[in-house]
Amino acid sequence: MSTGRLLLIAAAFAALLVAAGCGGGSSGPTEATVQTGSLSKAEFIKKADAICEAARAEFLTKFESFYQAHKAEASNQQSEAAFLGEVFQSVLSPNVERQIEQISKLGAPKDYAPQAATFLNALQAQLQEFDEDPAKLTATPYAFKHAENVAKAAGLIGCSESFS
Repeated sequence: MSTGRLLLIAAAFAALLVAAGCGGGSSGPTEATVQTGSLSKAEFIKKADAICEAARAEFLTKFESFYQAHKAEASNQQSEAAFLGEVFQSVLSPNVERQIEQISKLGAPKDYAPQAATFLNALQAQLQEFDEDPAKLTATPYAFKHAENVAKAAGLIGCSESFS
């Protein structure tokens, strides 16, 4: 795998980080449930954005470690699909699933919970799509563009910026 291709893969995985959603597994996506609570919309957004930003940093660290441990696979054109699948299952999917779980449990204001759930469901759907075909991650440098747009529309600017 060329260095440019590897950078594209790393960028695609980094973009996925903003994701906060349950995915992984072949049973199909489930709808995200956002718990309601006493946080104001501003407090919820601040905490959700912090989760997204921390998850991105964690992902980049774990991806770098994974890549260093699997350099030979990553550079072998014939094992690219296997490498993508391993990165997805070992690094990306658990990271995104944790984000969705953490954000869904923050305690959104009742009138904002549907917007937060729409964001989490967009992430979840895209995560499921990549679980079924990890090669789709490198089809575009903006693998989670839809989820990014949904986050931005919901006011989750820190989450939407975590894609870039």
